[in-house]
Order: sequence, then structure tokens, then C-alpha cells
Amino acid sequence: MKILITAGLSGKDVGGPAQYGPRLKDAFIEGGHEVRLIAYGFEKKLPIGLRHICFFFKILPSVFWADKIIALDTFSVGVPAVLSARLFKKKIVIRIGGDFLWEAYTGRTSAMIPLTKFNTSMPKINLKEKIILSFTKYLTKNADVLAFNSAWQKGIWEKSYNIPNTKTRVIRNYIPAREKGEMPVLKNFVWAGREMPLKNLDMLRKVIDKIKQTRSDVRLDLIMNEPRQSVLDKVKKCYAIVLPSVSDVSPNFILEGASYGKPFVVTKETSISEILPRGGIFIDPLDEHDLEKAILKMLEPEAYNMYHEEVESEYSPRSWKEVSIEFLNA
Repeated sequence: MKILITAGLSGKDVGGPAQYGPRLKDAFIEGGHEVRLIAYGFEKKLPIGLRHICFFFKILPSVFWADKIIALDTFSVGVPAVLSARLFKKKIVIRIGGDFLWEAYTGRTSAMIPLTKFNTSMPKINLKEKIILSFTKYLTKNADVLAFNSAWQKGIWEKSYNIPNTKTRVIRNYIPAREKGEMPVLKNFVWAGREMPLKNLDMLRKVIDKIKQTRSDVRLDLIMNEPRQSVLDKVKKCYAIVLPSVSDVSPNFILEGASYGKPFVVTKETSISEILPRGGIFIDPLDEHDLEKAILKMLEPEAYNMYHEEVESEYSPRSWKEVSIEFLNA
């Protein structure tokens, strides 16, 4: 099969999402398929609209060549990919790994609104966001298959955009192999990511500072802008993972921690419970007291050992080969 993968990020970019395209490409090649991966280059510097037009013409020859197109996000590459696929009557699968409209709105307003609430009762949006909404509706109508990371987000979008479940699939992310963790020396909770309002770091800092007034052994380690191996080295030695985001569609950081057998405290506004229903504590991200209770519970030796054992028993790796086969069958 001739497969075209379109992506907003290339393997040269930093972060897990940038590796999705190259890893998927390698898995397809190992399966005997011909693959082209086209990602944004200079187009990223262009304004919205112009960048989409440039990317449309950039991928056009490869769309004509391909038997199947897989677009790895909605707005940046999904829209031009769908337009070109319809032009040549080629089958296209759109991977929906997040919610670009919700991210744009919360990034602009810093509103602490969970994804579920945003989609069921959408607030007033500006012109840019209305354009995103319009293109998203076009994409959901014209793509052949919409592939979600989770049943949780799949259900949200089916209801919000009136999508028939005959054109939606759940294709879960790659889950790393088990690794050997180290016994923690400190009671340190580790968080990693980019600092932004939706990550709820102000509340997390406040809760940890409050607990430290009576527990001098407790520490919060925030990891930002560090190489991936450095992050993994700290996860390997930590006490537990904490991620109290307002919503987090598919938090790979929790899976990376679980691969080392680390228990977690995470927002209940997430899909991770579909993969790890046990092994941690799910909290209301808007309830400071709920987060405090969870941290204190995780500090109890008996509870900690229970969550550690649950992570070890629930964790199940998933290869890129499995992911690629599901995309082929979609």
C-alpha cells in the first residue's frame, strides 16, 4: 500500500507528538508498505489560511500518489489533507489527539473550563475560533474515518459535532515497554510539561506548600524544557506522578510514569482511566481540597504500596506495529 502521513510536527521537533509521524512511518515500512511523511516546515511561520494553502499545494503530488492518507491532527494538516483527498477521491483518516478549538479558547482566555463542559455548553468565541469551528465541522463531515485516542473523547465529539459512530474509531496511542524503576529516596511528586493555566500548577504548588508545613519530607519537582532522557531519569527515581490539569485528553506522562511502576494523581477529566483504571487517584481538577486529600492519601505507606501494585498489574505495553495495523484497517 502507498501511504501518505501528514503532520504538523516533524521528527526534528521536540516532544512526544513530533515522534508520532516518524514512528508510525517506520512501522508501516516494516510492514512492507511505501510511505511518505510530510510535515510543516516554513509554513509554520505563515499566518492561518496562507499556511493551509501552502501546505495544500505541498502535499498535492503525494496525495495523488497515495492509496491512503493519514492526517495526524485536525486543523493544521487535517483541513488541507481532507480538501486534497476529496479532490482525488482518496480515502483519508484523521487522527484526533486533542481539541484545537478548546485549546485555542482556553489559551486566549485562561478560562479554567474542562473539555466536557466546553463542548456541552460552548462559551462565546471570537472570530478566529469561529473559523476553527467551521473548519472542524467541515473536517468531521468530509473525512472518511475519524480516529480518536480514547472512547472518552470519541463520545464528546460524536455528540458535539453530530458524527455517526460508523465513521469513528478508537486507535489508542503507543504505550512504552516496561522499565525498571528505582525505590524512591524522597517523597517527591513529579510533574512535567509546559506551564500554562490549564495545567493547574498554581493550585498544585499551593497544595504542596500547605502539606509541607506539616510534612518536611514532601517535595514537588516541576520539569520544564528538559531533554526527554532527563525527564525519564527523574521519573524513574520519583515517588509518584502528579497531573492535576483541568483536562488532559491523553497524558503520555502518566503512561511513562506507569512504565516505571510509579503511582499517580491525575485529573478525572481524562481518558487515562480506560488504560489504567487502577494504580492512582483521580481528582476533581477544580477542587483544591480533593487534590490535597489525594496527595495525603498517596503519602500513606499502605495506600502507596497498593497503588504501586495496581500499576504493575494493570500496565500493558502497546507497540507501534499494533498502532499501524489499526490505522491500516480503519
